[in-house]
Amino acid sequence: MRDDVDKWQLLGERLLIARRRSGLSAKVVAERAGTSRITISRLENTSKPHVSFDVLWRIAEVLGVSLDYLAGRKDEDTVVRSGALALAGTE
Repeated sequence: MRDDVDKWQLLGERLLIARRRSGLSAKVVAERAGTSRITISRLENTSKPHVSFDVLWRIAEVLGVSLDYLAGRKDEDTVVRSGALALAGTE
């Protein structure tokens, strides 16, 4: 069970880092990812929300990082530029 908590904590920390690097508010990320600001906040604060893989995927795309990075499977924030730019409305 502790491992599960650690994984959500790592995801939350990396989500917060990626969001701050992007310069986007939690509200903007949520809107672009099609979820709520509360979901973003819960993820960042390691309160495991009921969130689907699809939502996590869209959040990663908005922030321009891979799911592997958010989940701690890679230490680099691998960029997924085409999706991020399209969702951000800059393409």
